[in-house]
Amino acid sequence: MGIEPDSNVSPGVLKKMIHAGVHSTSFRQGQEDLKKLAEMDISEQRIARATKRIGQERVTEREAEKEAWEKLPLPEQQRGNPTEQVPEVACVEMDGGRIQIRDRKAAAETCKTNDNCWRKGRFWRESKVGCLLSMVSSESQQDPCPEIPEVFVNPARMSRISREIKGFGVEEEAAESDESKSQQSKSSKRPGQPEVLVRNVVATRENIDAFGKQLAAAAWQHGFAAAKRKAFVGDGMEANWTVWRKYFSHYTPILDFIHAICYVFAAAMAGRSMAEAWPIYCEWAQWIWSGQVEKVIAALQRRQQVLGPPGENEPEESPRQKVAEALRYLGNQKSRMRYDQYRRCGLPITSSHIESTIKQINRRVKGSEKFWSTGGAEALLQLAADHLSETDPLKRFWQHRQQHTTGHRHYCTAL
Repeated sequence: MGIEPDSNVSPGVLKKMIHAGVHSTSFRQGQEDLKKLAEMDISEQRIARATKRIGQERVTEREAEKEAWEKLPLPEQQRGNPTEQVPEVACVEMDGGRIQIRDRKAAAETCKTNDNCWRKGRFWRESKVGCLLSMVSSESQQDPCPEIPEVFVNPARMSRISREIKGFGVEEEAAESDESKSQQSKSSKRPGQPEVLVRNVVATRENIDAFGKQLAAAAWQHGFAAAKRKAFVGDGMEANWTVWRKYFSHYTPILDFIHAICYVFAAAMAGRSMAEAWPIYCEWAQWIWSGQVEKVIAALQRRQQVLGPPGENEPEESPRQKVAEALRYLGNQKSRMRYDQYRRCGLPITSSHIESTIKQINRRVKGSEKFWSTGGAEALLQLAADHLSETDPLKRFWQHRQQHTTGHRHYCTAL
């Protein structure tokens, strides 16, 4: 039957417990969901223990898959294909989330000598999340969308986007009507935009090198190495491009367009009124969209000559600081901003999929009242990634687990 010797629930009930533990906003909510929807009275502690145990089993499987990939010769890692289906366009995206980690033993030792050990923000740590997107798109001789979409040249929408993405804001903001929002949502898909067929997710609390190996191993397993068109999309964080250089250098590197345009928006607005700045921003935004980054850099350099460089203790919100930040950002990332070329190749130019995936994972793990142990966090992140993966890795896991669970105890001979 595939039941463990110490188990007091069937495999079917265990699956429901794990589903409730991962999909609900908390283990307590999972307990209530099981009681209401499945008429099962199972405590939140039991759900938590089962979720951690199954999650750790999945982590063990993941580590074995990563080690098997590491043993492959480099040519096979970059050209091999263990699956029959090869994506037309393979896209890898990565970013970081937030989670609170509290090691009780270490915290107790710290608090003996530190009266401020429970101060706010002390426990926040970064989680790492990656999306593996199998896409379809067409290649074109000409840019399928040479004009920047209206969403990026709408004052109200850009003010909101820049505030959400980078915390940038402007003093004068236009109100966005419901009619405008409706029109934007209807026309949000641009010509030539790749279509996502399958999404798979990787999530961990491990360091960036371990995460890069996990991401590369998962990409290889899904046939990404054999795809003819491959893209690696991320924002300007150096950790993203460290992973790209080490594990995905044979993929086309692409800076997320929305992050780039937010820096341009902030720099255009810096020290100007909305009426004065808006036409300047629209021109710069079109240049960025067309891959003419050098034009924007030259315009920013002229603007910096007018304002002057930022001082040593310059406030972050000062116009000089915003212009300097945009110059630094575009100068570092310009080789990954050939957006017209990427559109002709049918490649994605935004990291919107990883942004939405992180929000879905954060719904379960992030909260001012949610604290995780290191092992518990890793187990839950793994299961959350499994549930969001559209190839359903948990289905294979449950089948394998039930087939190899005999109901007998494993005894060791005493030495």
